[in-house]
Amino acid sequence: MRVATWVFSRLKELGVDVTFGLPGDFALPLYDGQAEAGMRTVTCTHEPGAAFAADAYSRLKGLGVALGTYGAGTLNMVNAVGMSYAEHTPLLIISGAPSLKERPPERPVHHTIRDWDTPLRVFRELTVEARPANDPHQAALEFERVVGAVVKHRRPGYFEIPTDVARLEIDPPTLGEFPKPRVDPAALDEAIREIRGALLSARRPVLYAGVGVRRFGLSAICVKLAETYGLPVVVSVLGKGVFPESHSHFAGVFMGALGGPTARGVLDASDCVLSLGVLRNDVNSGFWTDRFDKATWIEVAEDAVRIRHHVYPDLPLDAVVLALKHAGCRATAPVPRFECSVPEEKEVSQGASRLRVNQIIHELNRVAANRYAYVADIGDSWFLGLELKTDMFLAPGYYATMGYAVPAALGMSLAEPLRRPFVLVGDGAFQMTGCELSTLVRERLNPIILLLNNGGYMMLEALDRPCARYDLPRWDYVTMARAMGAEACRVETLDQFKAALQRAHQASCTFLIEAVLERSDRSPIMKRIEDVMRASRAASGVSRST
Repeated sequence: MRVATWVFSRLKELGVDVTFGLPGDFALPLYDGQAEAGMRTVTCTHEPGAAFAADAYSRLKGLGVALGTYGAGTLNMVNAVGMSYAEHTPLLIISGAPSLKERPPERPVHHTIRDWDTPLRVFRELTVEARPANDPHQAALEFERVVGAVVKHRRPGYFEIPTDVARLEIDPPTLGEFPKPRVDPAALDEAIREIRGALLSARRPVLYAGVGVRRFGLSAICVKLAETYGLPVVVSVLGKGVFPESHSHFAGVFMGALGGPTARGVLDASDCVLSLGVLRNDVNSGFWTDRFDKATWIEVAEDAVRIRHHVYPDLPLDAVVLALKHAGCRATAPVPRFECSVPEEKEVSQGASRLRVNQIIHELNRVAANRYAYVADIGDSWFLGLELKTDMFLAPGYYATMGYAVPAALGMSLAEPLRRPFVLVGDGAFQMTGCELSTLVRERLNPIILLLNNGGYMMLEALDRPCARYDLPRWDYVTMARAMGAEACRVETLDQFKAALQRAHQASCTFLIEAVLERSDRSPIMKRIEDVMRASRAASGVSRST
């Protein structure tokens, strides 16, 4: 079996059934090997879109793969790989590279930068493991090291295969699942007894779920855990969608003083917060406006447990959650149903008035929480999405890269074919990667894309002030979408938006809705951020003119 064929056969064993990428001269043997292994690549319009699509696929399936060619191709993926590292996503980049026979110093080859290893050094800064397959006899072992590290650490990896190595025949090794981390049973038992005791003795215990729950595939188990112990569930901003928001125990998304009052009140009133897979950073803390009492805090991180002053190292999140579920006892006190909806504005009922963000939130929240799988770009699209009641939600909330949502809908569609993606994207982000709309059409996928057109980078304007540098040209997005083969319409009022939603829901193809908004309109969260920034500037005596 050829090296490249074995690589993709191994990926199929690990549950990957499709990759994303662009063909390139040094990557052509990879495509041949992939075809021999019975796998296909979805060809995107640009490498960032391929990596974003693979990232979304990975968030739902546990491993995603993007293919590129040496230097000119894979270096286009650098931003997306950086996002995957920051947000703990197991993304694998496989790069074709010049053959080993083409590498004498006196014969420079195209796509080469400083020397042969420049791309490898770049990706070593962005991944948990980056290796070349320069020895065909060690290629399988090197690949296993890279993929094993990606799966273990839930961070991206990079594997580089020269063209001549990719075509060489090898005896395929027999490999199974990657070994589970060793867990000290005594430490696990002691930690579980301490956690369980704290939960059962607390008067107001709460489960606080983060993105690690999705990374470890623990969402269904967390539902059982919440029901068994009678826990209200708050999710972190980055963890939105890890717990079904249609569930009666759901108490909202926490974003400190910038978020809604329900989730904040539940956490503030709790005398025992069980935190599962929550990443500690400025976004999850509402930009450090949280007020948690560490004496009530039980933190189960991806690789350790911290209970007040006790630390249990080397206890993986999945092992702790599974053990805690098995050790649970039936709760006796009922959990109240929480109201997490966004307060309505007067404009909500005025169908002929200019469309507003709060009206969009209100209409989308009338849709069943499990009808769509939402994927949001950064900016007000993301803040709008945080206000929606949904059972699935993806966004690059922490790394905050633009251009994620449209290509991510591609990965989401192929990872979860029974769920219809609903994309929330601003005009700025769409102008970066919106051409992947044509890929969605070519693949005969049916996402609904809601494009919020307010003519500017409103997140930056809210943080700073109105300024010409934040202006965007008003493209004819409807004509663009139709030219790429999608159905599309433009809406400017609430009545038009309602009608467009109905049309889009009934359509079986890619459907774009361009929502033309006032430049000054904001989501509730964006307004709170703007108020905080304005108050901060006033307190510091800084005056900002337009």
